[in-house]
Amino acid sequence: MDFFEHQDRARRNTWKLILFFVTATLLIVMAVNALAFTVWLSWQNHTSYPHLSIPLGFQQWLNNPNAWFTAGATILILLSGSLLQWLNLAKGGEAVARMADARPIEEFFNDPKATQFRNVVAEMAIASGVSAPKLYIMDRETGINAFVAGYQVNQAVMVVTRGMLTHLNREQIQGVVGHEFSHILNGDMRLNIRLMSMLAGIVMIGQFGRFMADIGGRSGYRSRRSRNNNSALPVFLAGLALMAIGAIGVFFGRLIRAAVSRQREFLADASSVQFTRNPEAVAGALYKIQKQSEGSLLQHRHAEDMSHFCFGNTVHIAHFNHLLATHPPLPERIKRIAPNFLARQRNIENRDLENTPQQNQAPEATLIGGMAAAVTGLQIQQVVGQTSAAHVDYAHQLYKQIPPYVRTLLATSAGARAFCYGVILKENDQQQEIVRFIASEDPNGAENLARLWKWQRQAAPALRLPCLELCIPALNKHTVEDILIFLQRIQRLCEWDQQIVLMEWIVLSLLDHHLNPAHKTRDKVKHHSLKNLGEELQLLLSSLVYLNTDLQKANNAYKQAMTSMGFADRWLLSRTAIPLTRLQPVMTELNGLSFILKKTVIQACSDIILSDQQVNVSEYDCLRTIATVFGCPMPPLILEKEQLFGVH
Repeated sequence: MDFFEHQDRARRNTWKLILFFVTATLLIVMAVNALAFTVWLSWQNHTSYPHLSIPLGFQQWLNNPNAWFTAGATILILLSGSLLQWLNLAKGGEAVARMADARPIEEFFNDPKATQFRNVVAEMAIASGVSAPKLYIMDRETGINAFVAGYQVNQAVMVVTRGMLTHLNREQIQGVVGHEFSHILNGDMRLNIRLMSMLAGIVMIGQFGRFMADIGGRSGYRSRRSRNNNSALPVFLAGLALMAIGAIGVFFGRLIRAAVSRQREFLADASSVQFTRNPEAVAGALYKIQKQSEGSLLQHRHAEDMSHFCFGNTVHIAHFNHLLATHPPLPERIKRIAPNFLARQRNIENRDLENTPQQNQAPEATLIGGMAAAVTGLQIQQVVGQTSAAHVDYAHQLYKQIPPYVRTLLATSAGARAFCYGVILKENDQQQEIVRFIASEDPNGAENLARLWKWQRQAAPALRLPCLELCIPALNKHTVEDILIFLQRIQRLCEWDQQIVLMEWIVLSLLDHHLNPAHKTRDKVKHHSLKNLGEELQLLLSSLVYLNTDLQKANNAYKQAMTSMGFADRWLLSRTAIPLTRLQPVMTELNGLSFILKKTVIQACSDIILSDQQVNVSEYDCLRTIATVFGCPMPPLILEKEQLFGVH
């Protein structure tokens, strides 16, 4: 199953969740109505109709306005619970991080373990083509755990516990991070948040019952003290009955959540091993959870609510543990990824594992010779969302080429803005004029640009896009107003010389996609067919033809792609008819395609770019930008050592 199929499956699973919620709602409505009918029938037998039978009584009950009022009130309670939780989580991952009382990693600036964690995440982000998630730490939690949350691939947050940073070494942290990136790439995050919202509605009926029982109990206590007739007893009993109905609903809700979650955990463990080529890393992290007294448990009040988000179980489940646990048993998870790991650990139980070389370690990361040539012969769409160990190794080497002071600046708002200015700043007659403009508009950004510019001029082109994506978390900390001002400023800088070149279009497109509030709403599928998108596809694919060194081959690839999509009558546009500025609305419209159709479009783009049997950094960056705007992360192009560190 590739990335596109995972995303499509995630959308189908969302509909399955909605079906489950509707079914659960109907069953709860029926149960509450049965309770109300029982109370009503008892009252009728006690007053007006002493011998009213159940069938006749039920027929009268259905004609009673109270029956419909009961059903409506029950549905309202369920929907209000889900709606309130959905509104609380409307901001996606950041809302979940706040709910967990996690603190931004910037508050741990001088913490070496936090810095190590940030570096590992940055490398994994470069390797996967996903913009680095915002990082948070649950500083009061001593258990070993982590989770990712968000509605979209490029708007995720990652939260880890202090226990994870304290007890795990770098390789084990990398294993856990790889596991969480798998959840990002497999479309699990959106499903998790929606599942949490739906379960909140089902829980509401039990909470309402508890409220009724509490009122009835207090009223009954006061009645007994005053020796009045205890009219509150029915309220108390009805509350207990609603609590029972709610508990049954919650049980089955958690049962479904556990079944869905367990299978995803096995997949994420396996994906982490694929990323790192080191099964000992994830197995070691799981083993430490097994050995630590705190395990992966959380002390937070929302630990149960977040259980399906996390790397390990967050709570003890006293009964039906094998049914309700959101994660498979630790020994089973370990055996699936490293069959001999537990046996080896028993033999070295008393050794200091932190200082003992691990067996089957991932080899020292090296640049893979010849990979650039291998990639040019592939169907590039096959690597979308597919991070390999080679990509992780390459990202590690790539990240090492970024000086520590540059990494630090990219994590700050002013430094991130400065890097964006530097990417589009040209060494020409207008350079000083542009620098003066930046200084007048953004003094802090200009100051940091002066510190970054020398390195940016000398850095390999392959570092531009990864560094730009590392800037996104810092840029996203700005207010909406400041973000819009910054995007307008970038637009003006790109248009300074009255034309937009490829790198400027890449910067504009990526920043607009990641930062513009208009694009942060959850993606909705607008187009289930390419039928009405001929003009947009003609513009996009024509623009890619002119990036190619062999226009004849590129033109042939264009014709084949357009014919296969049903647009044989749409010829290649002239170069002057497709300025890059026209592609912005085109990309926005095509982003409304289903993921399966996006796969078709990305395949067409890659066929045109690869038609001359070679791909350079600029061409691949362009393709990665298209894929990113489509919500389809693409790993970096693995270059030869001389291509990466040689002459630009």
